[in-house]
Amino acid sequence: MLRIIAGQFKGKLLTLPPQDLTRPSSDRLRQAVFNILANHISFNGIKVLDAFAGSGAYGLEALSRGACHATFCENQNKVQKILQKNITDTLKNSNNKAKIEHELFQLQSGELFDLIFIDPPYDKGLENEALDYLYKNKLLAKNAIAIIEQRKGAPEFSNNKFTTLPPRIYGKCQVTLNLFNNC
Repeated sequence: MLRIIAGQFKGKLLTLPPQDLTRPSSDRLRQAVFNILANHISFNGIKVLDAFAGSGAYGLEALSRGACHATFCENQNKVQKILQKNITDTLKNSNNKAKIEHELFQLQSGELFDLIFIDPPYDKGLENEALDYLYKNKLLAKNAIAIIEQRKGAPEFSNNKFTTLPPRIYGKCQVTLNLFNNC
């Protein structure tokens, strides 16, 4: 089981999708990511995109810490049902703070995201593809931050629209913090 680490929903347990369909980020890894983010962003009132959402742990954690809205992208129907359950069970009567989209690459312009979590299947190169799509479709707020989770030892992530800080290693994962250059 995963849990919400801090904030309004601290301690809330989340249901995990089947491990053959997803690779959940551990509580320890998410705690480290949110500790890094605390030095760069205030969660109050931000809009979050949890791309490749799985259980929704990243987006729900951000909502727990004060984000005003989270969009979750998950294209596997079986996983999407578990994600919906986690959102409903966590947010109770505040479901208007969250929505689920089936496909990241079908999001339309209009909504600007301040914080983006990109934790795709490893070694498929979806990180750059996702950020390029968000940029081209004008979905990035000024000063947006993207967190990229990859397999430890993956080629160093870079995208010229972002300033990428050196990766941090946590067990079998590496995480980079990417600051939007507003170009």
